[in-house]
Amino acid sequence: MPNKLNDLKREFLINIAFLIFINVLIKPLYIFFIDAKVQDTLGLETYGLYFGVFNFAYILYIITDFGIQNYNSKTISQNRELIKEYLPNILGIKVLLSLAYLIIGIAIAFLIGYSPFMIKLFIAIAVNLILLSFILYLRSNISALGKYRWDSILSSLEKLILIFILGFILYYSNFEFELKYFILAQTLAFFIVFTIVLSINFHLAKIRYIKFSSQFFKRILKKSLPYSLVFLLMTLYMKMDGFMLERMLDTPAEAGIYAEAFRLYEAFNNIGYLFAVLLLPMFASLLDKNNKLKNLVLTSHNIMLFIAVSAVVIVALYREEIMIFLYPKEYNSYHSIILVVLMLSFFAISLTYIYGTLLTAAGKITIFNKIVFLGVIINLVLNLILIPRKGALGAAIATVFTQYFVLLGQYFYTLKYFDLGFDFVLFFKRIVYLIATILLLYFIKSYFSYNPWLMMLISGLISMIFAIFSGLIKFSDLKR
Repeated sequence: MPNKLNDLKREFLINIAFLIFINVLIKPLYIFFIDAKVQDTLGLETYGLYFGVFNFAYILYIITDFGIQNYNSKTISQNRELIKEYLPNILGIKVLLSLAYLIIGIAIAFLIGYSPFMIKLFIAIAVNLILLSFILYLRSNISALGKYRWDSILSSLEKLILIFILGFILYYSNFEFELKYFILAQTLAFFIVFTIVLSINFHLAKIRYIKFSSQFFKRILKKSLPYSLVFLLMTLYMKMDGFMLERMLDTPAEAGIYAEAFRLYEAFNNIGYLFAVLLLPMFASLLDKNNKLKNLVLTSHNIMLFIAVSAVVIVALYREEIMIFLYPKEYNSYHSIILVVLMLSFFAISLTYIYGTLLTAAGKITIFNKIVFLGVIINLVLNLILIPRKGALGAAIATVFTQYFVLLGQYFYTLKYFDLGFDFVLFFKRIVYLIATILLLYFIKSYFSYNPWLMMLISGLISMIFAIFSGLIKFSDLKR
């Protein structure tokens, strides 16, 4: 038994290390050197139009799944033999839901005044999202069956294919790049990965067919619907602003400007997501051990605080250098302002990954959904007020207010439901760290004018050293 436990621990650590490696290498490589290059090449108008339509398509994306993926992952991991029944039936259901997604999406696109070109663009994006939906479902089976390393590799394969395809077109070919090449490259990458994961699923389940059962559909939809509400609210919460920018303004350029800053903001959010993935099972296992739970919450809060403060301050100080590097053709100072405002909300959302995860682990889904629902309403109202007046800046301001509201709501309820207490000494220490880090990194930026990328790296290391020496991060906590 101890040997088996050690094997499980080793396998867990190997796969977590591999997953982190993928997220800090391949995905940022795609975001900063491929996706950003695509936008800078296409221009603000064209990419802004794509960004708005993509967010519209993604808001409706829940129709392709209705929480089936999350329910399936939980169910198959508990009873692996069910894959023989679930796989062919769910594939049939997802074909039906995908057709419904396309029909409903096209109908709504007509109602909101999309042009024929935009409807064609929606269909192309929707096809890619349908392929993505199938891939994520099929990957959930692979991980549920214990093939974690396969799933880790597959999680980055689409981005890796796009790096090679788009990297060649953008950096080495001579013909003029167009939006259709970007979308078709995604379609090809998704189709390749879909073919691979479908073959793996058929091999693991030892079947080669799909079917549709209305009784199975009703049964699984009833069980999976609670999972869909969380996804729907989070999608509205994160994707509403891009869609509204494109719809409410005369030009899609403001949506393009917002997309530039949002790309960096979303890349940093991957760090918070990794924390949530790691913390969810840990929190769940410590719910009846209050002291250990409290220590884990405090430690994870302090680590995320260091990451958020460092990221926000460094991006704010080197905003112009970052944006000029990513978007040399389209850059102006207004773009940097959007980035700084949007990054202010990263401080809040990074901590919601901790407190939201704790509420989820404790089964407080209703409270979690209520807080996020109010966040959606606040975001909607603020966008309606601010976007017509301030464009992309208004959407960024709305995001900041929304994220801090959600953080305060989640933090309040964690204090209410868990005996964590409010430590005034620790709170004061965190405030001192925040102010001192801002002053220290500002001093470095003002008086040392070396290579900005080297200075950003040095600033991050200094921030980490200061966090350790100030007692915010302790090696003993990390070890425990």
